[in-house]
Amino acid sequence: MVMKNSGLKWLLGAVLMASSALVAFGQQYEAEVPGDNFSLEGALELFRKSSTPEEFERLLNTPDSKVNNLDLNGDGYIDYIRVLSRQDKNVHIFVLQAVISETEEQDIAVISLEKLANGKAILQITGDEDIYGVTTIIEPTREVRTYAGTYATPVVVNVWSWPIVQYVYGPHYTVWVSHWGWHRRPHWWRPWRPIYYYDYYSYWIPYYRYYSVCPTPRIVYAHTIYHPHRRTSVIVHRRYNTQIVHYRSKYPGGYADYRNGRTRNDNRYSNPSGNVDNGRRRTDLQSTPSREVRTSVTPARQVPQRSLSEQRNVPDRVRTGRVLTPDDGNGRTPQSQSPTLNREQPDGFGQRAPEKPRPSNTQRTQTRRAL
Repeated sequence: MVMKNSGLKWLLGAVLMASSALVAFGQQYEAEVPGDNFSLEGALELFRKSSTPEEFERLLNTPDSKVNNLDLNGDGYIDYIRVLSRQDKNVHIFVLQAVISETEEQDIAVISLEKLANGKAILQITGDEDIYGVTTIIEPTREVRTYAGTYATPVVVNVWSWPIVQYVYGPHYTVWVSHWGWHRRPHWWRPWRPIYYYDYYSYWIPYYRYYSVCPTPRIVYAHTIYHPHRRTSVIVHRRYNTQIVHYRSKYPGGYADYRNGRTRNDNRYSNPSGNVDNGRRRTDLQSTPSREVRTSVTPARQVPQRSLSEQRNVPDRVRTGRVLTPDDGNGRTPQSQSPTLNREQPDGFGQRAPEKPRPSNTQRTQTRRAL
C-alpha cells in the first residue's frame, strides 16, 4: 500500500512538472505584440524578389509567402495589406497598410529607399510603434568577420541592383497607390486563417542573419514625407493597447532586446539550416562600408605548412589581417559551403623578401681554418 501511494505521488509530481513546462513553453512562443505576426525581415525579402510595387503587394497577400499572419480586427481571417508609395526627388517610401474595416486602416510598416551617388542605394523598413511596441528599424546587411577571431560587424548592403529599385528609378515609373479596399478586393485574393505563432515564427528566424536591427534611421527625409499621412486604427489601439504597454516595459531596449532573447531561447536558430535561401544565389549584395572590402571569389588552394622559423619572420598583420565574408559579394553563400578567404592588403604587403644565399658548410670550415 505504501509503495502504491509513493507511485501515485511520483506520477502526480511528474504530471505537474510537465504541465508547468508546457505552460512556460507556450508563453515563450506566444506573440507579445501584433507585429510578431508580420515579419519585417520577410517583407524585405519579398521586396527584394519583386519587380514592381504591384507585384510586391501581391506577394505580401499570398499565403505561400508566409509573411502576413495578421488578424488585427479579430474576424478570424488574415488582413489584406495594401502598398501605397510616395516620392520626393531621390527618396521613395512604400507604406504597408492593413485594411481593418470600412472606415479604418492601420499602417504596419514603411519601406524607405534613397538613391545615392556612384550607383548606390540604401533601404530600411520601419515597423509602426502601435504594431511593434516601439519604432523598429530593419535593414539588409551582411557580416564581415575577422579570420583569427569571432568578432563580426554588419555591413550595409547596396540595394541598387534589386529589380524593384531599378524599376522605381526608371524613366517610366509612376508612384503606385493601391486601389484595393474593404469593399474592393483583387479577384485573385482569398483570405485565409492565421496559423499559430510558433509555426509562423520558424519561417523567418533563419533570415535574421541577413537583416539587422538599426538603432537610427539612415534616410531622415523619409519621415518628413511619411508622417503627415500616417494612418492608425481605433480598433487596433483598443484591442492591443495592454500588450503594447507591457512590451515597452519588458523590453526597454526595444526590438533588438526582444529579437535577441527569442533567438537565444530557440534551438531552431542555434543551428540554422544552410538552405534557407532555397538554393538561390544573391546577385545584389554590394556593400557600402566606409572602406571597400574585396569579396571576389578565389578558388580554394592548399596552403603549405611553414616552419617555425618562417612563421616568426611573417608580420602579425599578415597572419591576422584576413577577412572572412559569408557571401561572395554577388550572393549569399549557404553555410554548408566552405568560406572564402579575402585579403585586404596594399600591393606588395605581406610578400616575403627574397632570402640571401647562405654559405655552404665547406665555405664556413675554410673560413675558420684560415683564421
